[in-house]
Amino acid sequence: PFELNTIDLVTASAKEISKTDLAVDFYQGFKLALDSLSSEGHNYRLRVLDTQNQEARVVNLARAASVKENEIIVGPIFPDAITTFSEFFENDPSKLIVSPLAASMPAQFKNSNLVTINNNVDQHGWKVADYINRNYEPEMVNIVLVNTRKTDDEKFAAPLRKYITELSQGKFKIIERPNAIGLQTYLSTSKNNLVILTSSDRMLLIPLIDKLHQLMSVNYKIELFGHPNWVKATFLEGTKMQALKTKVSSSYFVNYKTSEVKHFVARYRDEFGFEPSEFSFKGFDIGYFTGSLLKKYGKDYANHITDETYNGLHNDFRFTKDPSSGYSNTQIMMLVYRALELQLIK
Repeated sequence: PFELNTIDLVTASAKEISKTDLAVDFYQGFKLALDSLSSEGHNYRLRVLDTQNQEARVVNLARAASVKENEIIVGPIFPDAITTFSEFFENDPSKLIVSPLAASMPAQFKNSNLVTINNNVDQHGWKVADYINRNYEPEMVNIVLVNTRKTDDEKFAAPLRKYITELSQGKFKIIERPNAIGLQTYLSTSKNNLVILTSSDRMLLIPLIDKLHQLMSVNYKIELFGHPNWVKATFLEGTKMQALKTKVSSSYFVNYKTSEVKHFVARYRDEFGFEPSEFSFKGFDIGYFTGSLLKKYGKDYANHITDETYNGLHNDFRFTKDPSSGYSNTQIMMLVYRALELQLIK
């Protein structure tokens, strides 16, 4: 949603114009991807439509012939708009709808043609559980899950609980606590303690992380696993996070040291005069992936999306298909604090 219907570009303040940042950045990254593919000899027609963040407008777009005639539809962006669009759009198995940013469970949209790029919380839970199952021996670790049971915290805790048990066939035992009260009594003095915090609440995390860091100084071995939202948390202290060998799962990580990222940043600056944001990187990767599908398979691309793997600037793409909820990206990363910042675990 550019929401250009609500902005007077002559009199608008910087704050008002900033409402369009997400849409503009995503569009510019997407366009740059198609420009790259076009330079290799393939032509595209890109139509850009503003949902205006209005339900009636989304309904009209879902019904419009000017939308239906396109090979691939990217958007809407937000979950409510995706739900509305799916309700009124007549599905055509040969044409897919890409949900580029929403981290919602695909099943909630009930759209078999939906391509979900962003990983949902269930996938994050599986990734952390898989990492633990692959890298630790059950008899050598003590797992403590701190879960307040608040709705958002339980959404992450539930798949963690499920997949740690399933993947290890019950070999890993989980001690679950609702808060930090008496936490020390549940830690082992002889084993490596894997402490998983399912919250991203600053008021809970700061004193709890301080406590864990202090316990390390009295010979407790502790490794910390956190909520995927920690990737964007600016209040976490790098020194303590590194000491705790903190690890988080993530759908977004850009390594600015690679030649591919440096090249993209330079092109983006030259083209638009700004630094690329998170949404610029996501727009580029989604544009390059979808554009490459059309280039390689033409109108038959929907039958081949699960055959392709894409190595992107911010994440990789590889899709599986569910008959009722469409296509989901299965690629997700584990990050660890090194050199006082999050780095990719290879």
